[in-house]
Parts: sequence; C-alpha cells; structure tokens
Amino acid sequence: MADLNEQSSSNSDTAQMRQIRQLVLGEDGLHVRQTLKDNARELVGDVFSEALHDRETQDGSVNKVLLPIVEKSVEKSIATNSDRFVSYLYPLIGSLVRKSVTAFITELLEKTNTLIENSLTIKGLTWRFKAWQSGVTFSQYAASQTFAFRVEQVFLIHRETGLLLNSVSLGLELEADADMVSSMLTAINDFVSDSFNTNTGKVEQNLDVVRTDDFTLLLKKGPKASVVAAITGNMPQGVANQLQTTLEEIHKLYDKELDKFDGDSIPFNNSEHQLRDCLMTVLKPEKDSNKKPWMAWTVVLLILLGCGFLLVKRWNSHELMNQVRLIDSAPGILLTSIDTLGLEQIQLEVLRDPASVSVQEWLELNGIDSNLVVFKERAYLSLDPPLIKDKTEKIIADYPSVKVEWIGDFPKFSGNLTNLNKLLLQGELIKLIGLNFQTNWLDDLIIEGTESTANDDPELVRAILDLNIAKIDRVSIAFEAGQSQLSEQAIEKLISVKQQFENLIEVAEQQELSLGLIIMGASDTVGTASFNKILSQKRADNVKLKLQELGIAGNRLNAIGLGVIELETAKDAARKVMFNVVYFEGG
Repeated sequence: MADLNEQSSSNSDTAQMRQIRQLVLGEDGLHVRQTLKDNARELVGDVFSEALHDRETQDGSVNKVLLPIVEKSVEKSIATNSDRFVSYLYPLIGSLVRKSVTAFITELLEKTNTLIENSLTIKGLTWRFKAWQSGVTFSQYAASQTFAFRVEQVFLIHRETGLLLNSVSLGLELEADADMVSSMLTAINDFVSDSFNTNTGKVEQNLDVVRTDDFTLLLKKGPKASVVAAITGNMPQGVANQLQTTLEEIHKLYDKELDKFDGDSIPFNNSEHQLRDCLMTVLKPEKDSNKKPWMAWTVVLLILLGCGFLLVKRWNSHELMNQVRLIDSAPGILLTSIDTLGLEQIQLEVLRDPASVSVQEWLELNGIDSNLVVFKERAYLSLDPPLIKDKTEKIIADYPSVKVEWIGDFPKFSGNLTNLNKLLLQGELIKLIGLNFQTNWLDDLIIEGTESTANDDPELVRAILDLNIAKIDRVSIAFEAGQSQLSEQAIEKLISVKQQFENLIEVAEQQELSLGLIIMGASDTVGTASFNKILSQKRADNVKLKLQELGIAGNRLNAIGLGVIELETAKDAARKVMFNVVYFEGG
C-alpha cells in the first residue's frame, strides 16, 4: 500500500515538473528557440571564429567545405564584374606571365630530359619491349617502373544504387571510363555477395581488394557510399587509411545528400576536393644518381653526325648545280631542266646544236666530274651569233686562200678564189641558217684562173645549179592559223619560185638532169592531230595548184602534208609550206 502511495506521489511530481517546464520553456521549447533565434547573431558571432579554428584544427573539414563555396563565388563575381577584376589584376599580369612562362619552360626541359633518359637508353628500350609484351602503353609501364606507387583514379559510388557520384584522376584520358568502371565494380561486388553468401543470417560478403597484373583496386565501403581507388605499384597501408578518412568526411559533409539521392550526382560535384586527397604518389628512390644516359647521347650524336653528313652532301650538290647551270651560257646549248638526283648527282636536260661543244667536253673544260652529272640532250638549230661565227669560220677553213674579219655580227671576206670555188663557197654560206648571207659580201674576193662559160665547165654548171636550188629551198609560204588559202604575198612569192624553177629546168636539161619540186605543208600544235594532218595537206595542194596555174607541169610537182611540227622553237612559224628541189641523172 505504501508502494502505491509512493508511486502515485512520484507520478504527480513528474506531471507537475512537466507543467512547470512547459510554462517556462513553452510548448516544445518554443520560448527557448525564440530566444536563441533573437540572439543568434550575437551568440554565434562571439564563438564563430574560434569554432571554425577548432574544427579546422580537428579534422581540416572547414577548408574543404569553404573551398568550393569560395571558388563558385569568385567564378560568379568574375563573370558579372570582369572589368573590375581586370583593373585589380592588371598590375600583376606582367609578373604572373613571366613566372608562368618560366615555370612552363622549366617543366618542359625537365620533361624532355626525363623523356630522353627513359627512351634513348637500354632501360627505356627494355621498357618499351615489355610494355608491348604486356599490351599496355609505354607511359603506363614507365609509370609502374618509376613510381613506388601511384593512385591513378578515385571513384565515389552510391552504396545502395551503385551509381557513380564523382571521380577524379591524374590523367584526363581516364575520366571517360569512370562510369564503366563504377558499373563493373558494382556488378562484381553484387556477384560476390550473391554467390558466396549462401547461409542466411551471416554477414554479407563484399570485395575489399581487386588485384591484376597492372593495377590494384582498393574498396572502402561506408553505410551510404563507397570509395574506390585504382593504384599502380606496391600499395602501402597509408592509402587505405586515407581512403577511410575521406569516406568518413564525405559521410559527414554529404549525409543529407546521400539520404536523398535520386540519381542526380550534381550535389556531389564539390566532393572532388575530398577525393583529390587520395591521389597520392611516391617515386621510387634513385639507384644511381650519377648514371649517365650514354645511350641517349650516342643516339643524339649519331643523329647530329647524320644531319651533318646530309647537310654537307646537300651543300656540295647545291654548289655543283650552280656550276652546271653555267652551261646555259655556252653557245649552241640551251638548258631546259636541272634537278638533283640522289645525294650527289645532278640530272639535266639540254638542247644542243650539233656544231656546238658536247656536254661531256664542256664538263671537262670546266673541271666538273662527269660521273656526277646525268644528262639528256636533244638536237636543235641554234641562232647564237658566236655559234654562227664558228660555223662560218669552219666553212672558210676549207678555202685556205680566203680570210674573214667580223665587223660586229657581219663578216668581211678577202682573198683569192676561182669562179667555181666562189660559187661553191657562196652556196655553203647561203645554206647556213642564221647568217642571212648577202652576195655582195664576196665582192672583195679576187677571181683567179681563166674565164670559162658554164657550158665549158660542168662543175661550174653544177655549182650554179646547186646555188639556185638553195635559193628555192630557203623560200617558205606562211598561212594564218587554221587557214589554207593563199594570201597576195604568198602568190607573189610563188611567182618568183616559178621563174627560178623554170631557169633551173633549163640548166638541168643542159646537164641531162631530171628536176622535180617537193612541196611540204606543215601545221602548228593547235587542234587535233588528224585535223592538222588534213590542214597541212590542203596547204601543200593549194600551192601545187597555184604553181600549175602559173605554168609548171604537174608531173614535176609533188605535194606532201607533214602534219604537226612539234618543236617549241617553231611555234607560229610552223604554219607554212616549204620547198625542196631534187634532181636525178638522166632527163
């Protein structure tokens, strides 16, 4: 009975205390909350700095929370007030740029030196071979040999759904595979859990470490999220500890976001700062710091020697080409093409007058090794004045009693000759194309021997005949492009040809010679070959018909169409009709 009285008294005291608490504090502590709200700024302001300092000292989470907020604020401020930020930063730009350039050049030189040492050595070549054998890139294999360990990539995965929340990596090329790796790990983990958890009531089975030949995957699981690290090299315990610390921080900072996760990973973008703490790298100690990359220097030296050799050969080839180009100034030689052939030889193509010096002789005269020059030559008729002089003097050399002096480009002949030799000399000079021989050039020659008529001297008659034939052979009839009609000037020339040919017939008959005139039509390269062949034949036929109208018997005339004259030097002059007088013994 006493116990009942004590219990009743205790319940009454509890009810009274509840009523007093409600009167003092208000319903659900309303009075206290209101008071705290009214004085929140003062209360928080008094301890804010100290609280931030204590929390940062405790676990360093303040910096990780504020850093993303400050970055976003600065980014937004720069976007909206870019001009003001430019004016603030302008005085610092010069020094910043200089420091940045200096740092970039220093880093570039260090990377280049490292690349040479690791690539152009026996060790580097061995690494490349082993990387090829392992089916991995050289950079990946080199990293495995250079670093004691390195955390290549870190994933943050939602525990319940297995979706990727965020990931960070040392190389951008790895980030594209983050979702695939996350899905793979989730699938493997589910497989292990389903396959090996055969007894109900036992703890769920999960993977903690996945090892391969190239890397290790370390998994740290929390109640709402998991952190996975891809590691190359020998993983120390410190990596696991850091992953555990990072996982705990993420659960503290993103507890509400993990509870409300609906597939959107945007709220976890700022977790990158926590995940990057796990990207740890430790280099292997250098075994021999004084080791010289002799293989690299050997390869570099060989490359420099090869480049030097090629430069010397190229220089010699260039000098040889400059010497050979002078052949274009030789009389009767026209250089059309010149180029290098291999490292030492020169290849050239020339047009050469048969009367000019040969290419082989010219090379020897100029001290050039002919074995270094490969040449092709085609014949052409040169009108170079020096070569015309040489040809003239070669003709005069057959007449020892005659001398020639040159007044500019015109010859002056002197000496003694018989009538026959004078006619023979005149005939040869007339045939010399480019000389433009004039009969009065031989007026100063003194005629030797007794005078004789043509009838008394057959050789003199034959010389006169050849001289007049040469005059007709030099005549040509020009035509307009694509035309075959005779112009007035052409008809006048044909009248002169008719008169000269009739005179030749008289002389030929006295010597019992049969005389004929070959009429050759030609065309330029304009138009098709078949059209030009027909056109050249028409031109020859029209000239033949006109000569027949003028009185020459048709049986003495023969018209031939030559078609196209394919000579670059001919050009428009190829549109013509030419003549060739022929005679045979026995009229």
